[in-house]
Amino acid sequence: MKFELTIYFFLFITLLFSCKEEHNTIESKVEKPDKIVLISINAPAKYTHFIKQDSVGKKIKDSLGPKAFWNNNGFTYLDYMKNEQTWLPKPNVHDTIVIECYSEYLELSTNNFFTSIKETFLVKNGDTVVFKYNHDIPKAEITNRTVNDIELNYNNYRLKKLFNNKYTSHYLVFGNLFLNDDFKNHEQNSIIYYNKAKSDFVRETQLLDSLLRSNSITETNYNYRKDALIMLMEKHKKLKTIKKWLEQNKSLRDKETIEQLFSFDLDKTDSLMKFSFFRDYLNNISEYGLEFIEENNGSSGGFYIDSRIRFDSILKDKRFNQVAKNYLLFNAYDGIGENFRIRDKEKYFKKLQENTTDREQLDKLQKDYKLDFSKSDKLILTNLKNDTITFSNVLKNNKGKWLYVDFWASWCKPCRETMPESNKLKKELKNENIEFIYLALNDRKENWEKAIKTDSLTKSQNYFIENGNVSKVVEDLGIKTIPHFLIYNPNGELINGFANRPGKGAYDQLRKLITENKASG
Repeated sequence: MKFELTIYFFLFITLLFSCKEEHNTIESKVEKPDKIVLISINAPAKYTHFIKQDSVGKKIKDSLGPKAFWNNNGFTYLDYMKNEQTWLPKPNVHDTIVIECYSEYLELSTNNFFTSIKETFLVKNGDTVVFKYNHDIPKAEITNRTVNDIELNYNNYRLKKLFNNKYTSHYLVFGNLFLNDDFKNHEQNSIIYYNKAKSDFVRETQLLDSLLRSNSITETNYNYRKDALIMLMEKHKKLKTIKKWLEQNKSLRDKETIEQLFSFDLDKTDSLMKFSFFRDYLNNISEYGLEFIEENNGSSGGFYIDSRIRFDSILKDKRFNQVAKNYLLFNAYDGIGENFRIRDKEKYFKKLQENTTDREQLDKLQKDYKLDFSKSDKLILTNLKNDTITFSNVLKNNKGKWLYVDFWASWCKPCRETMPESNKLKKELKNENIEFIYLALNDRKENWEKAIKTDSLTKSQNYFIENGNVSKVVEDLGIKTIPHFLIYNPNGELINGFANRPGKGAYDQLRKLITENKASG
């Protein structure tokens, strides 16, 4: 059975949330946008989540066991050009941003590890919103008008009211894998938590009904929260384990096992795009049930769909108007850029140029990721003096020496933790004919320069990779994760493309190679 949102609801949402410019037949055209002011007070620099911890706000110093680190957990919104933007407040200070807005409402969203549903705030045009942080989780206040706290900070309210500030069933559908050692029964546990999530969905729906009746939330917010909750349930159904279980139970006649399908009227795309749950819906239906590709890079790996097939399918999908396609094509290209080869990046960037009307976002993508494919056959570097050189010339300039090349980044924790051992290795081999070369991949220059000083690398050869996203050299060297180490002999030949790390066999490996080379010479 398929349920569509009511016509009344869509008319209501369309009138309520559409840009003022679109309603110039009802009200005079707004020549200048109104503004929403966001103020962040002492945002956390990094959100640390203890996987074994089961309560929001429970702080454990020096906790053992796995942790998840969420850097730059900012506030995402859709700007007046219908482009996703994320504001990353500066940590541990008062920070402010002013957002131009033509619409009556703006949604701000951020991630919450505990709930598997985004922390969202629906604010009005003209609002001044102050964010303070309770246990690293944002809490909003509006200074220019009175608003019910339950409505504004609904996510915090539901977490306490329904789940006692502990992991939600929604999180545990997938997250149970990390919370215990029962890996063999992970799939069965996921099904158990999915059925619990269905019960919690009913409980939360009843809670929302109660809040609406008591005027604790407006009808607008009620519809908004309910649709976000429905989309969360739809996400569960896309998980491989749940999807398989649902297919196996299709034949059952028990009404409780019959899953309701939910969809939006895509004719209302323009007015609904500003909601993160609707953008999630577009992403869900545009993945076309593609199977995951599993990648294993030794100590790391990942799962991803074939975003090339997804990109081409979006182009052909007549359900999507140009606004939806603009958003989805960029989203699909992100997957191509992250997981596929340079030739695919170049091919699909040309397709993106031909099929998007969002030139501003296209220019931003090209600038941010330095998508200049004209020099893909080279690895272009700059040094601390901002002089440009290619990697091939670095090898030529150091011919006659052993080279130990370290691909790293200032943001990479394992890379940084290796640096003391790297400095120790240099001292141990100081009498040998060897150079240590450090290449920063996918980094920010200012952070790179600071890390060089912090990690005492100033006396070594340091280079910043300018075209890592489009360089076939990086691809041909097989560098998929960092840190990654290479060894070149004095003839400039690569003799080990996956060398040992400092402190983990690098000394013995280099010593053996150097000794053997001396003996043969």
